[in-house]
Amino acid sequence: MKKVIVTGATGFIGRHTIPILQELEYDIHAITSKSDRNDLRQDINWHSADLLKPDEVAGLCRTIKANYLLHLGWYDNPSDRMISEQNIKWVEASLHLAREFAGNGGKRMVLGGSCTEYDWRYGYCSESITPTHPESMYGECKSALHKILEKYARKQGLSYASGRIFFVYGPYEQEKRLVTYAIRSLLMRKKANLSHGHQMRDYLYVGDVADALVTLLTSDVTGAVNIGSGRAVKLREIVNLVGEKLDGLGLLEYGPVESTFDSPVVMADISRLRDELDWEPKYDLEDGIEETINWWKDEIKATTV
Repeated sequence: MKKVIVTGATGFIGRHTIPILQELEYDIHAITSKSDRNDLRQDINWHSADLLKPDEVAGLCRTIKANYLLHLGWYDNPSDRMISEQNIKWVEASLHLAREFAGNGGKRMVLGGSCTEYDWRYGYCSESITPTHPESMYGECKSALHKILEKYARKQGLSYASGRIFFVYGPYEQEKRLVTYAIRSLLMRKKANLSHGHQMRDYLYVGDVADALVTLLTSDVTGAVNIGSGRAVKLREIVNLVGEKLDGLGLLEYGPVESTFDSPVVMADISRLRDELDWEPKYDLEDGIEETINWWKDEIKATTV
């Protein structure tokens, strides 16, 4: 039986992996810290657990005895995610989870990694060439965790990979993130205050990110694998596309917001994703933006009725 534990299953990316895993007939055991499950889909197995509590994690792994683990849970407060010391706690929690998973019959683990692990001064990020020299606490912790897990997995005979996720947009994204902020502002006919917008970034629709992660999970590919489009686009182009679709170009104000981590270009080398996993995205930028706009239209309508 293909039994999988999914952490971060109610998060932005994690929730999109569930229907894909269902189609592949996995026995899904999703982890949530929510006490109220009324808004959660009822056709999978939900487990209430705080991943920062070792005893709860140990009991969880003993009970489920999964052979697959998709670990997407992490501290994700948008206001301080990049600098918070909570990142260190999540390294500790993730290592404990990996040990308990392996000790209870676990065979294959995929971690949700991050492009922030790379040295962004290089612009073009290749798993085998670009140095991992993170600028943030978040990136440093993700990078350190990956290095430890690689060595631990080899010692334990555990199959392990990390999907280094680049820039993501789509339904359920946090409201302050760029694409969602622009869409919501224009739908409500409010001015969107932005940075200069000349930075070039590698964006991928969240449904494609989830599909790539599940594809990685079901493979035997190990090590770091970039999850991106392989194409860098100016942030202005992305936001202007939103403006065109919502007839709101005049509401876009470039310049007032100071940009952090302002590297000119950050894009993924997707050779491993494309060649070793035989994977390619289903959505181009225009289709993904259209899907996201339509979702937010329905979401805003539902909350204002």
